[in-house]
Amino acid sequence: MGKHTTCRICGTGLPPPFLDLGSMPLANSFLQSPAEFRDEPSFPLAVAGCVECELVQLNYVVPAEQLYRHYLYVSATSEAVRRHGENLAESMTRRYGWGSTDLVVEVASNDGTVLRAFQRRGLRVLGVEPALNIAEMAERNGVPTVPEFFTEETARGQRERAGAAAAIVARHVFAHVDNVHDFLRGVSTLLATDGVLIIEVPYLGELIAKLEFDTIYHEHLSYISLRPIVRLCEERGLRLVDVEPVDLHGGSVLLHICRRESGRRPSDAVAAMVREEEACGLSSPRVLAAFAGRVHAWKVRFEEAIAGLRRSGADLIGYGAAAKANTLLNYCPEAARSLRLVLDRNPLKHGRYTPGTHIPVQPVEQWTSDPATHMLILAWNFKDEIMRQMKPFAERGGRFVIPIPEPDVI
Repeated sequence: MGKHTTCRICGTGLPPPFLDLGSMPLANSFLQSPAEFRDEPSFPLAVAGCVECELVQLNYVVPAEQLYRHYLYVSATSEAVRRHGENLAESMTRRYGWGSTDLVVEVASNDGTVLRAFQRRGLRVLGVEPALNIAEMAERNGVPTVPEFFTEETARGQRERAGAAAAIVARHVFAHVDNVHDFLRGVSTLLATDGVLIIEVPYLGELIAKLEFDTIYHEHLSYISLRPIVRLCEERGLRLVDVEPVDLHGGSVLLHICRRESGRRPSDAVAAMVREEEACGLSSPRVLAAFAGRVHAWKVRFEEAIAGLRRSGADLIGYGAAAKANTLLNYCPEAARSLRLVLDRNPLKHGRYTPGTHIPVQPVEQWTSDPATHMLILAWNFKDEIMRQMKPFAERGGRFVIPIPEPDVI
């Protein structure tokens, strides 16, 4: 692991990065005490675009064992994720006609929140989750979970144990995978002949259009557009047959992938999105360089906005100790120093400190006894949910600060 110089899809040498965010700590490595501050590790965080297959990707890889064996993100803490899981289970079960004998396998199943929605519809489920602490949590929630990474070897073992899968669900994990060819070999091993792989992943087009640079961190190795996925699927005997927009995590897509021999043909939606990517040059050096310039200009505007609030007497705290928050805060250290604390609903993060910027993380209820006048919503992708929950803060005169895509005070 370490320096990543060739494309993970086509093997072509990568050009110099179009956006370099510097050296940053791991976005989910929250510190337990100030004694850890001095020796906190950091790693290069820069993004390059393959000139051959157009996959946008990090040029440095932190070992997965270091990132995921102990994890602090828990799906159940978000109302939006719980609601989305129910909608996904309902729509996919109806669309593909799954029944009580069908098996749904989720890769990176976290605490089992989404699989429980499939369970409630009478399906057999199996989670594959590498974080040992989170896999144990899922088991307690009644979701059978294998505490491993999803690989061809893992898939072979589960095929022998549980049989072929009618569906493999990979929500917000495919972009985290370094060896994508092994991942899809695992899919081919486990998936039934007429089964479907459902990948949900942030879409590069949304990242660029909405300036979502803070979704760039060491866990997100790839930034997905359709053209590289179509090529990868073809190489692995698979076919991208449909794509749907998902209003989650800043703008994602749901990819429906089947075996080539299933006979399913790509939908008009796939062809339309591929044409759109070609027309706008989504992954072209020109578009990527322009995006980097917009990110640098945003940093100036954001830090000036926070400094202006401080000069006017504002007292700032943050909300949402998300991974994306730590990219933003480490990229804008002057703004980070303006935050006294960060609120979060996840009890696994309470009492810890944000990576790199070392801001204490406290329970959400802390705001009631805190004199803050402004709350910076770092988990801006859930801003509507957060502002609804924090309505009493606004009613006492508090204001919300939204950083992305443009600094705004509500």
